[in-house]
Amino acid sequence: MSGVLNIVTTPIGDYSDISLRALRTLTECDYVVCEEYKEAAKLLRFFELRKDLRALNEHNEKEESNEIFMDLAQGKNIALISDCGTPLFSDPGSILLQKCIDANIKLEFISGANSVLASVVLSGFDISRFFFMGFLSPKADIRKLELKKLKFMDKACVLMDAPYRLKVLLKDISDVFEERRIFVAFNITMPEERKFRGTAQDILDEIGEGNLKGEFVIVIDKYYDKHN
Repeated sequence: MSGVLNIVTTPIGDYSDISLRALRTLTECDYVVCEEYKEAAKLLRFFELRKDLRALNEHNEKEESNEIFMDLAQGKNIALISDCGTPLFSDPGSILLQKCIDANIKLEFISGANSVLASVVLSGFDISRFFFMGFLSPKADIRKLELKKLKFMDKACVLMDAPYRLKVLLKDISDVFEERRIFVAFNITMPEERKFRGTAQDILDEIGEGNLKGEFVIVIDKYYDKHN
């Protein structure tokens, strides 16, 4: 019989958010597939778990997916985690997942903390429908074009980016969306958690001259046609 690929959601900051099912899965699996060894080892060490780790990231995804898939086909039970939060959500692993789907290998999803859902709820915007844009281009000219395509969308939009690019992205949003309301969840669930509300320029003024580096999610309110 083939094994099981367990897609395990891990905390996004506060380790107490991990579920009992996630801990059980990490305890019982044959080994853990992670994005980066450092973050995975830190998590396992905190919960006093000793597990072999195997890295799966953008540098080795194709080759490693083949080898991990063979282990699954031979009956191993494997846990897939990302650096934090929900695996496969803007993270590596899609090649392995598709191989498992094609081969009818059992999949288990272990849910938990999710920064996108937390941010959408905390925004206070109309979230009956929302659009997950995710990561924009790191190239300024392309990023501006991507933002312009979102300007008149009739649903809230969710953006993410690298920890060091918050102020750059806010400046671009200010140029494109001007007075549109936005919400920024910064280091959500962590001791240094901050929440920013207002226009992009309001938030840039609040942050000030210093560099604010950390995990963040930006929610842009939907477009309201003032003539209706």
